[in-house]
Amino acid sequence: MSSLLIRPASIRDVQSIVRVRLGALTEAEVAGFTAPEYNPYLSTEGLMKEWDKENRLIDGFEVFVAELEGKVVGFIVYNMESCDDNIDNIVVANEEQGKGVGRALVEYVERLARSRGCNVIKTDTTENANGVPWKGYGFWIRMGYEDTGERIPTKYAFKVIPLTKNLR
Repeated sequence: MSSLLIRPASIRDVQSIVRVRLGALTEAEVAGFTAPEYNPYLSTEGLMKEWDKENRLIDGFEVFVAELEGKVVGFIVYNMESCDDNIDNIVVANEEQGKGVGRALVEYVERLARSRGCNVIKTDTTENANGVPWKGYGFWIRMGYEDTGERIPTKYAFKVIPLTKNLR
């Protein structure tokens, strides 16, 4: 994957980010694993409303994209303002899944986190009402993230699974 470029996103990438999200996950697939509420990544207009400046969203999270041969094929959303609330979202285009794009995105923000003084990085995933983890759970474990063993109930049928990784 030598031509893969990870870079800060810009407002010009919004349409591509939405395209990647819409093509990677169906609503039926995420049912039972996410809140059935507004998701800004599902529409260009919605994500434009959330964009603040440069690669930042209005909630302080930064967005980075993976670009392959000039085409956005994945993105990651990361909170750079705190070492306690980190990777919020990662999506890779269907046709690029399993090819190292997700790994490259996560390694990019891990290096950035280290350079900004973070010793631990956190993320989470979910499990449905039947106790089945979201399909990304195995990815996080392979990336060296540890399941804290905690299952945090939500007002929906799923539970949140916190994951952490020591960056030292």
